[in-house]
Amino acid sequence: MRRHLFALPLLLSPLAAFAAPYALDTPAHPVVSVVERYELQSPPALNVPYQGEFSSEFPQGFPFAPGSGLALKKIDKDGALVFWAVGDRGPNGDAPKVNAGEKQRSGKVFPTPDYVPRLAEIRVSLAERASVTASQAISYEGKPASGLPLPDGTTGATGEAALSDRLALLGNSPLGIDPEGVSPDKEGKLWVSDEYGPFIARIDPSSGAVLKQLAPGKGLPEVLAARYPNRGFEGVAVAPNGKVYAIMQSTLDINRETRHQAAFVRVVEYDPGSGATRMFAYPIDSGYKKNGDAKLGDLVAIDNTRFLTVEQGKGADKVMRNVLYVIDLAGADDLGEKKLADGREFEYAKAEELAGLKTVRKQRVLDLRELGWQAEKAEGLALVEGRIAVINDNDFGLKAEISGAASKDAEDGLIIDGKLQEGRYALKANREATTLWLLHLKQPLSSFFPR
Repeated sequence: MRRHLFALPLLLSPLAAFAAPYALDTPAHPVVSVVERYELQSPPALNVPYQGEFSSEFPQGFPFAPGSGLALKKIDKDGALVFWAVGDRGPNGDAPKVNAGEKQRSGKVFPTPDYVPRLAEIRVSLAERASVTASQAISYEGKPASGLPLPDGTTGATGEAALSDRLALLGNSPLGIDPEGVSPDKEGKLWVSDEYGPFIARIDPSSGAVLKQLAPGKGLPEVLAARYPNRGFEGVAVAPNGKVYAIMQSTLDINRETRHQAAFVRVVEYDPGSGATRMFAYPIDSGYKKNGDAKLGDLVAIDNTRFLTVEQGKGADKVMRNVLYVIDLAGADDLGEKKLADGREFEYAKAEELAGLKTVRKQRVLDLRELGWQAEKAEGLALVEGRIAVINDNDFGLKAEISGAASKDAEDGLIIDGKLQEGRYALKANREATTLWLLHLKQPLSSFFPR
């Protein structure tokens, strides 16, 4: 029997009922004339149930967070906008490192390890509210997907230690997926970027079933396996010609040597018809303390060679930035065919060697911070008739910290024989809502095409 996206009643959570679901601003800005701000309303039925160690901090569970990827599905007759959206691998928090013999493994806490990553539909009733109206769990051959990391030694494994909220080791899952971007093709199927592999998956939105998965060495260039853990594919876009494009979140870390040396992030082109791939170099901005601090967000096609993306992260000045760029792949060299004189990848290139590479051209549109954007992660982008839609990932409303230790940063802690060596680990509510903004541009995006 054909299944469909699970339709949801338009009920607001108790907290959302008291929040202003819509606000309008007319900033004095050279690029944007109007900003529509919507606080996403999600039915309580989609909250992630939680009865664990820190349940008093989350009495209603974790709020659903479908802000990792965004794509326009349609515009209804009444003018309402309907978007495809996707949440990532589920509630998870930074964790202490785990002592493993002579090595230390990075960890992640999964307070709800049974969570199944989901697709969603978001309906924006203009000047009223933005609501999650449908949702669908992702599955592999009839088995629910998991947000847990993949088993060590398998393609896409991050090497992370999955931990419970009591810092006990959890098992990994061969069905792990960490969705970060979504884009529909002409047949109505969805291409979803997966940060674990990095993978690209084609999914049937009516059932959530993964129909096809591309991986390094299995449809995608093998070099992509050198992604830094949790910095795999972030954005994905289907161009009008049907080709699929995905962008890495950060620089590759080839042989664990190039993460902070590489001056670019890879954009991958995949032709579903022929299976052919190409790769291009997106040059990251200067000004980061380390090149590996740069993070790319979503990718949305303007035409067959031009795309909108967002580059973000804290600079060396510790100031957060979320900068929208129009990029053009036309004329860029294919990294799959070019290597340095010694045969190494261009991630090792010195400045004079990089000067001989034709990279992706880019043109700045604006920094969302100029408009009052506060969220750290602007992760979903879509284009809507002269408007740009932007949504944030609020990490399912949680953050992690350690109290009573020299550092509050959870990643600075260390677990030996199942025990945290200093302080007390805790999950707390981050009080960040999922927000969707519509930016009305004063001039079309074509005026920002790189020249």
